[in-house]
Amino acid sequence: MRTIWAVIALVAVCASLVAAAPTTDPPPPTTGTSGRLSAQTGFAGTSETTISGLCVGQDGKPLGDVAAKLYIGGLLVTEVMTSPDGSFEIVELIDYGRDVTVDMWFVPPDDALVMENVILKESMAAIQNGLYSDCVPRETLDPITDFVVRLLDFDSRTRMLQTDDCLD
Repeated sequence: MRTIWAVIALVAVCASLVAAAPTTDPPPPTTGTSGRLSAQTGFAGTSETTISGLCVGQDGKPLGDVAAKLYIGGLLVTEVMTSPDGSFEIVELIDYGRDVTVDMWFVPPDDALVMENVILKESMAAIQNGLYSDCVPRETLDPITDFVVRLLDFDSRTRMLQTDDCLD
C-alpha cells in the first residue's frame, strides 16, 4: 500500500514540475563580436520557414532560370530555379536553436552575371572568426523571409564593391 502512495506522490510531483516548465525554449543569444550583430533570430526550435523573393538583373528586370540554393551549416539542403518572373520560394524546416550559418547562393544561368551570396543567419563561430565580410549582403531569417537579390555583371559588381569600400 505504501508503494502505491509513493507512486501517486511521485506522479503528483512530476505533474507539478511539467506544469511549471516554460512552454517554449529560450531564444538563442544575440550578441556578436567585433561590433557585428549576430544574425540569430528570436525564434527557437524547429519551424517551417518560407524563404521567398525576387531575383533581378542590374536593370531591375526579373531574372528567370537562376539557381537559388539554400545551405544550412555548409550543406546544400534545397535548390530551386527562379520562375520567368524572377520569383523563388523555398519551404524548409529550419531549427532556429542550432548555431549554424544559413545562407543562399544565387547562380545565374550564364557567365555574364556574377553569382551572389546572401547570409540569412550567421553562426557564432563564423562571427568570431570573421568568416564573412561585412560586404556580403545579409537578410534576417524569420519563419517568413522575403527579399530581393540583384545580380550584376563583373564590372558593375566591382564598381559597387569599390563604392562600398569593400575592395582595397
